[in-house]
Amino acid sequence: MVKKDNEELKKKKSPKEVVEKPVKKVQESEKKRKFSLKGIWQWIMGVWHWILAKPIRWIAILALLIIVVFVANNQSRARKTAMDEYQTVKLERSDMVVIVGATGIVEANQTADLEWQTTGRVESVNVAVNDRVKAGDILADLADNTLPQSVILAQADLVDAQKAMEDLINSNTESAESYKALLEAEQDLRDEEDDRDQWNYNDANIDRVNEFRADFIAKEEEYKIYKAAYEAVKNLPADDPKRVKAKQERDDAKLVRDKALRALNYLLGKAYGQQVAEDFADADIAQAKLDDAQRDWDRVKNGANADDISAAEAKVAAAEATVSLGWIEAPFNGTVTQVDPKVGDQISSGTPAFRIDDLSELNVDVQISEVDINKVVVGQEAELTFDAISSKTYTGEVTEVAKVGEDTGSGVDFTVTLRIVDPDEEVRPGMTAAVNIIVTEKKDVLAIPSRAIRTSEGRRIVYVMRGSSLTAVDIEVGAMSDTSVEVVSGDVSEGDLIILNPPASIMDANGQPAFTR
Repeated sequence: MVKKDNEELKKKKSPKEVVEKPVKKVQESEKKRKFSLKGIWQWIMGVWHWILAKPIRWIAILALLIIVVFVANNQSRARKTAMDEYQTVKLERSDMVVIVGATGIVEANQTADLEWQTTGRVESVNVAVNDRVKAGDILADLADNTLPQSVILAQADLVDAQKAMEDLINSNTESAESYKALLEAEQDLRDEEDDRDQWNYNDANIDRVNEFRADFIAKEEEYKIYKAAYEAVKNLPADDPKRVKAKQERDDAKLVRDKALRALNYLLGKAYGQQVAEDFADADIAQAKLDDAQRDWDRVKNGANADDISAAEAKVAAAEATVSLGWIEAPFNGTVTQVDPKVGDQISSGTPAFRIDDLSELNVDVQISEVDINKVVVGQEAELTFDAISSKTYTGEVTEVAKVGEDTGSGVDFTVTLRIVDPDEEVRPGMTAAVNIIVTEKKDVLAIPSRAIRTSEGRRIVYVMRGSSLTAVDIEVGAMSDTSVEVVSGDVSEGDLIILNPPASIMDANGQPAFTR
């Protein structure tokens, strides 16, 4: 029993044993680490002694190192050679502005070269160069006593024409006289109808009488025609066919005329003689005069007739045009840019006098090729520069695009007009302007120089430097400027090195080495 208890006590660990065991494990781990480092060092030293033991081993190792360095150097040199052989550009995002360029001459909004239209001596000159004038201002005039007679007499004609027009508009004399003439014409008609109707013994309906009378008069005129035709051949032999035919036609016409006369006489109950015919004709004349009087009255009864006023105004305008030959006036608001006459000058028709320019707006006309004209629309902005004005850029706006082009021999050009939005005193008519019309603006797009693009079977290709070799990549393009093209899609990304000068052997089917718009 006591022996058993002693054995159990031996199996139990003492506190000292519990503490010493972890410490021993740490010490053993440290010994193993030191042994591992020592082992590596011993291995390195062993290899070193192995190499030194035989010189051939050292040579082999050195040769291997040389080969590795040589290969790495060749690869580096190959890449450097490729980089030196080809021109490259890094594909980047940028803002793209597509422009259409041209040159043109600055013009005033409106220009007039004024000339004298008659002869005479200059009496006064009222303006100088750079003076501002308004439409209608008299710039210079001629002495009255040196003007042609027609111009001097036109002054009197103008006074008469103005008075006549004033009377027409303000006077009631014409309307009163017209009404009086109407009343007199009505009375004359009644008198003539009474004279005519006294021959109407049967008191027949006057409309029926006029019908029979008109028929008789028509047959009488027809008879006269056939009678004249017979008179022309009556001296021919009696059996001549022409004479026989003419005589027969005259006789037939006479019978028809006589029948119409008998019908009229029967209707009237009185022979239609000379006096009867005259009275009927007088009634017709009176009716015609009444119709004229009625038309005149209708024209003026509500005041001056518009056509009469227009005619009077035309006479005034004609006289004024002749009188105004004695001076020169400004046709519109503008600036005097040229003065030729001097007081005392003897001038003739066609002699230059003044030039007037409306400088309130300056324009530039440019010629755009048919290739680019459909890109240009009214409202687009433009940049303008001038050789004569350094370090300044002006803004323009397209105001007009011609619908019809002009064949220049080398192509078809269309005229495009631009307004200079911000002109200053340095911009003058006659200057040459370089114009860049902004037709498209795109922000933050992948842009590539157009000369880097090649075509192959209708596809557009760029060559990308990847490593030391070229890789052909199909791309889809968007907006195009004169020097750059937008890349819409393709296996390229920002930062890629794009080759600008691929080998000349890379051509399209037409032998084109580069992409062109």
